[in-house]
Amino acid sequence: MPSPPPRSPHEAPKSGRRESWIRCLADTHRDHPDRQVVAGHHNVNYVVPLGWRLAVLLNTMPFRARVKCRMPRETVEVVPRIWPSETDLLAVVSRHLKEVPRCFRDFGDWSLHSYRAGRALSDLRPQGPVGERLMGLFADFFARTAAVPDAELPPRPDGWPRSENSQGFLHWLIRFTEEEVHQANLWRFDDLFAALGIPSDAMARFRGAADRPSLTPRPFCLLHTDVHRANVIVDRKDVAVIDWELAMYGDPLHELATHLVRMDYPQDEQAAMESLWSEAMRAAGLGRMTEGMATDLQVYLDFEYAQSVFPDVMRAALDLTGLADGPEAADYAGAAARVGRALRRAAGPLKLEEAADEDRAEQALRDWYAGPFGRALADAAECRAREDADGADDADEWGRVPEPTDTETTSTGPDDAAAQQLAPFADLLTGASRGCVLFDFDGPVCRLFPDGSSRQVADALRDLLRARGVQGVLTPEEERSIDPHDVLRAMDRAFSGSDLVGDLETLLTSGEVAATYTAPPTPGAHRLIRELRSRGVRIAVVTNNSPRAVAAYLHLHGLTDAFGPHVYGRTAKPGLLKPHPDSLNRALLALGAEPGDALMIGDKEADLLAARDAKVSFVGYAGDPAEAVSLRVAGAELVLSTLRPLLAVAESGPPGAAGAGPEGVPDPH
Repeated sequence: MPSPPPRSPHEAPKSGRRESWIRCLADTHRDHPDRQVVAGHHNVNYVVPLGWRLAVLLNTMPFRARVKCRMPRETVEVVPRIWPSETDLLAVVSRHLKEVPRCFRDFGDWSLHSYRAGRALSDLRPQGPVGERLMGLFADFFARTAAVPDAELPPRPDGWPRSENSQGFLHWLIRFTEEEVHQANLWRFDDLFAALGIPSDAMARFRGAADRPSLTPRPFCLLHTDVHRANVIVDRKDVAVIDWELAMYGDPLHELATHLVRMDYPQDEQAAMESLWSEAMRAAGLGRMTEGMATDLQVYLDFEYAQSVFPDVMRAALDLTGLADGPEAADYAGAAARVGRALRRAAGPLKLEEAADEDRAEQALRDWYAGPFGRALADAAECRAREDADGADDADEWGRVPEPTDTETTSTGPDDAAAQQLAPFADLLTGASRGCVLFDFDGPVCRLFPDGSSRQVADALRDLLRARGVQGVLTPEEERSIDPHDVLRAMDRAFSGSDLVGDLETLLTSGEVAATYTAPPTPGAHRLIRELRSRGVRIAVVTNNSPRAVAAYLHLHGLTDAFGPHVYGRTAKPGLLKPHPDSLNRALLALGAEPGDALMIGDKEADLLAARDAKVSFVGYAGDPAEAVSLRVAGAELVLSTLRPLLAVAESGPPGAAGAGPEGVPDPH
């Protein structure tokens, strides 16, 4: 997918005594005891009175004015953001649409905005008809937004579809939904989607529908893309549309479609809104933007119904985990009603043949909530957030909290020797060459099962075998093993492809996910990952663990974006576990890397053997001397007892490619 452009020069942090005063006063406003809290999906806003000192410094009027302190929220990203800064866009939009609140200052972690007085339409008319006058104002808003000069807008991402490439724009939206919304969240919601009757290839089916007409080329323009009742402020006879963080540049019919779906107009008002929009665009001299509307609007409506099923399901599920005392029957029923409505609207566009009714949806939500990806993971994330907050006092000037330190001596002698051995990989680790680094998970990234705790999972697998009446298949060594993979491999040899093997894998995945809640990071691992990521080094996880467990750990530690989709773990074929090179080969293919340009960091003999078969260079990591001996006996030439040498080499080069992403092969679109 195209990446957002870097921040514009004017967005650099302001400095000087005056700006220091502004920041100090702004922080005081943000912490105002009588602040009004207004929360949405993407931001939390504190509305407070504007003091005269800050007003003077901002060159604005203080009398009876209020400001909005805007903090972004961590949320499931389900819509594209092609511009990383709402501030840049508001600087343009507020010049042309005077009613749009402007941004006074962007402090990086939060921003200070003017406040638009009035009431949200969602409070005045939460559902049902809105009347022709308001629809006329909406139509006028869309026409004025479309007329904002393209040349004044912030730069679009590289590879963004050109104006009039409506078909390419639609394909970009479909691909974003498929890759960044549906597939990217399968690690947590796959079971829920399946229980609701949403197939894993739902968006691929939508993209390949043979009965869909090709879109008419239309000129592109600025789109808000999120004009719904909560984002419309009504003040007497005027309206203002707020919250521009999801704005983009594209086909104007997409704007109309998102508005119609999210406003949920009655049928007669939807038809009236379509006519008013078309008339307003033509009256503004933008008639070409309405061409092909008779057929193409329905295509965009179908897309909106199709894509919205994923965020609607995920938000309904996540809202249950946010209830302090846990959901009650009414909460489950309400969530099921939301999910059922989304499924009914998406059933036609996605051709859902077995979409769940509300009773089935409620049971699916209950099962998900009680499973390893529901409340338990949410509680683990909250606990992790509290720990991070407690450690914030130890953060450095960049806000980074120190990771666990190595227990070995701080003498530089061994590190210097190891760094010399790592010299052949210097270009790769510093980002000077187009190489990639492949991390094993349990060991080099974290200690998934410290102190032999994997035995509990291995015992659970053996208990399941006994419950199914399976005896005499495991060897004595496998009966005693604390490694659940030994049990899984043995049963795959005996019953490959059976439901029993699938049930064992599911049970193992649940145990691994639960282990991520408390798994301690390997000292220095997170820092090494972020350093490589910042330098544009392509990185991936290649592991025998479930990719869903890896994704859960990365989610808990804020590392999801570092790896992107590049997590290659256990599949439905246990015979392909390491030492088979399958996970490494999949990573190399997806990253577009040659084996000779790759380095693997592993802690087991199976990692070494897989790297050899894949013809990938190998560096061993051993947390204790016994593991180091095992790797050396197996033939590893370089075994490190700490990740410090790797980090030292990575940090030794010049700064890497700013904003480099985890993507492998460049997006041809």
